[in-house]
Amino acid sequence: MLCFARWKKDENHRHCFRDQTILQFGDSWKLLANFILLNPGSASPKDEIKQNKFLEDSDLPFYINDKDNGYYEFTIDRLMNDLLKLYSANYSGGVLKLYNLFNLKNQYSGDAIAGFKENMHNPNMVTAQEEILFAGAPVIIACGRKASSDDDLKRELEKYIKSALKSSSQIYSLSKVDRKLFAIVKTEPDENGIIESYHPSYTFKYGNATILEQDITRHLTLLL
Repeated sequence: MLCFARWKKDENHRHCFRDQTILQFGDSWKLLANFILLNPGSASPKDEIKQNKFLEDSDLPFYINDKDNGYYEFTIDRLMNDLLKLYSANYSGGVLKLYNLFNLKNQYSGDAIAGFKENMHNPNMVTAQEEILFAGAPVIIACGRKASSDDDLKRELEKYIKSALKSSSQIYSLSKVDRKLFAIVKTEPDENGIIESYHPSYTFKYGNATILEQDITRHLTLLL
C-alpha cells in the first residue's frame, strides 16, 4: 500500500498543507473512488525525496502536474488504512483519491477548524476548482456532519458537489444504515444542494462497521 501527496508549508513553517492525496494498493492504478473528507490528519512525508517524476511518468488522469511544489511519499495513518482495507476486501488493486474541505494538516478536528477559520485566506488552504480531477470515478462525501452546520465548510462542500455533478460522476455518501452499521451508498443533493454524511474517523471506530453498498444485504443477513 502506497500514499503520495502534495506537501506545502507557509513561510515560517507554522502551517503545513497536504492535498492531492493518492492511496494505491495492489498492482492497479485505476481510480476506484474520490473521497471528500474534512482535513488532513496525522500522515506525514516519509522523507524529502520528491516523487513528481514518478507520478508524471505514471500518466495518471487524476494527477495535477505541479512544477513548483513537491509530491512526496507519505506514511499511512489510521483513517487511510481503514479505507484501504475496506476497498482491498472488494478489489484486487486500485487508487483512492482523497480531497478535503480544507488542506491544513491537523489530526484534531476542533483545532483544525479553528485554524481554518483563522487562516482562511492562505492560498494553500483549499483546493482550487481547476485542481479537482474526479476522472469519472465515484465521488464519496464523507466529511462529517460539521460540514453542513458551518457556512465556510458548507461553501467548500458545495464546490465539490457541483464539481461532481458537472463531471457526471456518481455521488455517494458515507451514511448510517443500521444501529452500528455505516455504508457508502448512492445519494443526491437535498433541496439546498447539500449532502449529509458521516466521517470515517467515527464510522470505523466505537464498535461501528463500515461497508460498501453492495455488501449491505449480506452484512445485515449475517447479523440476523
